[in-house]
Amino acid sequence: MTAVIEKCAFDEENERQLFMLELSTPEELPAHVDLHSPNFGCVLAWNACDTTTEEVAALVEPLIKAGCVYFSCWGPDCERVHDIIDECDPYTESVIMTTWHEKVPIEEALWYFLNCTWPDDEFRDSFRASIAITVGSREWAATARGAVNDPKTFTQAVSDGETGHKLFAKP
Repeated sequence: MTAVIEKCAFDEENERQLFMLELSTPEELPAHVDLHSPNFGCVLAWNACDTTTEEVAALVEPLIKAGCVYFSCWGPDCERVHDIIDECDPYTESVIMTTWHEKVPIEEALWYFLNCTWPDDEFRDSFRASIAITVGSREWAATARGAVNDPKTFTQAVSDGETGHKLFAKP
């Protein structure tokens, strides 16, 4: 089964269309990822502890081909996912930006994704979308969905020190 990319809010502060993709497994990634932006950013929330390098590459390489030029990784083993993405980078004159956020709540990683993800200079004018992708966790998906559906409220709540997916998940 292939998952469906959800169009969410428009982030007026950063002038980006936000999207959400909830995957049960990495294999559910749609064959064609089109966010109507030549380049985009991605926050990837994934427990990659039991995945091979090849499995990680199989998920990120189609995203790179679709135009992803900024990956923000969160979850167990996110540093390794970050390193694998760096190895997949096909550019020579510019780079795919990557960050990893270990040992912080998912809300902090999502706050960073919404407020601090800026691509290499070459891609700044064509960077008009961002997608939150979660793999294998409905709880993480609920938190990410809340962030991309209402980035202004989410950003303010996290800035005010309010964390916990219960703030953003619909009952």
